[in-house]
Amino acid sequence: MKKKKDIPEVTPVRLPEILGMRPGKYILILFAIIVLLAVFLIFYLPGIVNGGRWVQFTSEMTDVGVFVDGRYTASTTGQRVFIQSGTHEVTYIKNSTVAGSTSLDVDHPVFGTLFFRRILDVPVTITADETELYHGIKEETLEGLVAYSAVLEYDRFYNYRPLLSSYARDVAALGLSDVSDDFYLFSLFVTSEKMLEGLKQAMEILDDNGIIYRTADVNEIQSLINGEIPSSPATETARIVPEKDGDWFVYPASEVSMGADTGSYNTLSFRTNTDAFAIARECVSEYDYALFVEANPYWAKNNLATLIADGMVDEYYLEGVTLSTSYHSLVPVRNISWYAADAYTRWLSETTGEKYRLPTEAEWYLAAVSAEGKPYARSLVSTETDSSTPSSMLGGLWEMTSTSYVPLARSQNESYSAYELPFTDVIVKGGSYINDSSSVSEETVGVMDRSTTSDYCGFRLVKEI
Repeated sequence: MKKKKDIPEVTPVRLPEILGMRPGKYILILFAIIVLLAVFLIFYLPGIVNGGRWVQFTSEMTDVGVFVDGRYTASTTGQRVFIQSGTHEVTYIKNSTVAGSTSLDVDHPVFGTLFFRRILDVPVTITADETELYHGIKEETLEGLVAYSAVLEYDRFYNYRPLLSSYARDVAALGLSDVSDDFYLFSLFVTSEKMLEGLKQAMEILDDNGIIYRTADVNEIQSLINGEIPSSPATETARIVPEKDGDWFVYPASEVSMGADTGSYNTLSFRTNTDAFAIARECVSEYDYALFVEANPYWAKNNLATLIADGMVDEYYLEGVTLSTSYHSLVPVRNISWYAADAYTRWLSETTGEKYRLPTEAEWYLAAVSAEGKPYARSLVSTETDSSTPSSMLGGLWEMTSTSYVPLARSQNESYSAYELPFTDVIVKGGSYINDSSSVSEETVGVMDRSTTSDYCGFRLVKEI
């Protein structure tokens, strides 16, 4: 049997009293203070320090930008943004147009803001002039369609903007009753299944809102997208012998038939009329353009950065071209944009009192047919001895026209002026000296962005008579 051990006496530990309170009481108070502090730090302090609300701006109109106190903050695409409490000036922007403005009061909720988003729904009120607002919507839609029409197939990862259905929702929000002409034009840019799907969605929206519209035949558009190009036998334009007036050739008012059975909607048979006009024997020369630049320094090569920023040219403007008014260079000017060529025609018109411009596709075609049979130009400078018709209509340089490129226009026997349709690409004709002559004819349609410059493209003038 083990011997019992003696256990030493232990002095019990006692918590001291504080302010006459027993330990159990002040520990309870301390615990309560900690809990209350935690509640304050978690549920109240965030709201006190950063007071405000999450705000969602809504509008029947699509993609309206919201500027709060002069800074871009959100859009009406379902986006929610936090705006601090106080009074704010809000401006609504649609396609660079001020669509409306208002004063917004945001209160200062405090409790639970860290966990609970108190959403403030703000409906956008449109107060801008309807005509001005619609003009911006139309231009943005057209600009987007021009870009999208160049892409014939979209993969599943492509972020395709629903341009036409957005347009339809916008005109419904504006309360318009008839968009026939504009919507018809838009339908002529539909060149893919994705765009056709958007066209049909837009038609449903317009129908639901009782808005009058018209389009090219949807079944016909589908056939063109499928490559089912209707047979288009080559048509003939009467060959006209023009009157010669110095360096100009004068053509009477004429009926022009263009088109060839090439399996492309770009060269479908097309019939139109031209008024009387005169066309230059050669393209505008380096010397001619040097005179223009001397009188208009804005278009000088040393102002390239500004020209690019303004969207007038690209970085190759006047590349490889030396302009001089001291040396009479007859070489055609190259690497100039459509905008630059148009500016030249307007300057020359103001300077001389005559009316100059770029030729339409039909005018260019009529002149090219009159020069049919001349050899394909293999250099920049013409060596032709026959001066009875314009020189180097095929070869030399591609030549800019004043006709907009609208992909399906010919299928509807339509033609559109580049002066009337901003943002569209333009048609260029004739090929250049580097092209295979067997691949270029009077029917060939080239396409060029208005700000693009090319070493193989120039321009020829037309004079109205």
